[in-house]
Amino acid sequence: MVRDFAEILRSGVTLRVLLIAAATAGVLGLLARFFFGPIYRGAAGFLPFDLQFPLTKFMIAVELGAIDKAAAMMPYAFFVAADLTYMLAAASLFTLGWLWLFAKFPTPLFAFLRRGGVAMLPFYVVILDIVIKVEFFRLIGGLSGEDYADALEFSVTVHRLKFALMEIRNYLTAGFVLAAVFGIFFARTSRARS
Repeated sequence: MVRDFAEILRSGVTLRVLLIAAATAGVLGLLARFFFGPIYRGAAGFLPFDLQFPLTKFMIAVELGAIDKAAAMMPYAFFVAADLTYMLAAASLFTLGWLWLFAKFPTPLFAFLRRGGVAMLPFYVVILDIVIKVEFFRLIGGLSGEDYADALEFSVTVHRLKFALMEIRNYLTAGFVLAAVFGIFFARTSRARS
């Protein structure tokens, strides 16, 4: 799959694809956060669990006890649809952006990382996001007993892991951009000396 993205980058539509992914991610992110998030908040009284950080099992338990589960289910479904599409667009943007950097500014490090599949990291965030959304749906739907306690614990753990991977993704992006900038700088200074 990573090689398929690399072929897309070499085909000449790179900038167009990156701009479309960026615009899509931006619009969907704004839609999820500022339109569907407040609609859910109006129905449930709280922001969607996905937008709360740090999130604890006690926060989830209190909020689940206070909301009308039937009224919250449909607004949460709309929020999930927009937010998940946003997460997919953002993952595509990060992956395509990284592969574009790897192709435009080839270094041994970038070649190693591309072969190692690091460009798939943004999609791991999406996978965790899907898992957490399924768990939140189960909780809003009304679990009870041991399943409820297990779902609370699992939800909090996966939610934190998702945010940790998002931070790693963001730091890697900054590092890749800096490596490309330094690579350009050192290439130009070595040419100027020759």
